[in-house]
Amino acid sequence: MARRLRIEQERQARMTRILEATEQLFIEKGYHDTSINDIAEAADFSRTSIYQYFSSKEEIYIHILEQYTDLLAERVAKASAAAVTVPEKIRIFLGEMRQVMKEKPNFFKLYFIQRHQVEPRLSPELRTQLNAKRRMLENVFRDFYRRGVEAGEVRAIRPKDASNLFFAQITGMMLLHEYYGEEFDVTLDEHLNQSLQMYLEFVEDGKRQAPWS
Repeated sequence: MARRLRIEQERQARMTRILEATEQLFIEKGYHDTSINDIAEAADFSRTSIYQYFSSKEEIYIHILEQYTDLLAERVAKASAAAVTVPEKIRIFLGEMRQVMKEKPNFFKLYFIQRHQVEPRLSPELRTQLNAKRRMLENVFRDFYRRGVEAGEVRAIRPKDASNLFFAQITGMMLLHEYYGEEFDVTLDEHLNQSLQMYLEFVEDGKRQAPWS
């Protein structure tokens, strides 16, 4: 038992080393220009050794994103659980997103900036795996929005639509600042505050509309 545990711990340590080395390469060189040979050299492994733990560069990318999405989903679920109303939960949700992005800036760059380079290369299995993590985070939002509709706290639109509108508005603003931030006369935080306020005004208006069909 002790030997099996030690072997598993060593395996996990090696995988972590590969993931950390690869993440840094993706940030410095970009996904497209990073090769398995680069990863092996950075992690101090042979090319063959890398393939003992991951089948491809795409699989390594997915594992990196999974670590971040798991962290964000866990923090959002925990922080929003104590809130009473849905508008409070939405504020907390965005607050946790912003905090994780500040603490883990690589997450934003890998998920939102480089993902378009990776997505076409993913196998159906890896694409399903990545989308499952995305839905896990979205479902946290949709679940409490659904309960808010039932309680008459927010506009009676489908939770799926409420979630899509929220993420499109927030992540869209983040991307605008990533590409065109120098053109704005306000900070990203100020724009996110404005976006959140506009979103809350929308979902808190028209609460008596009929529920979705």
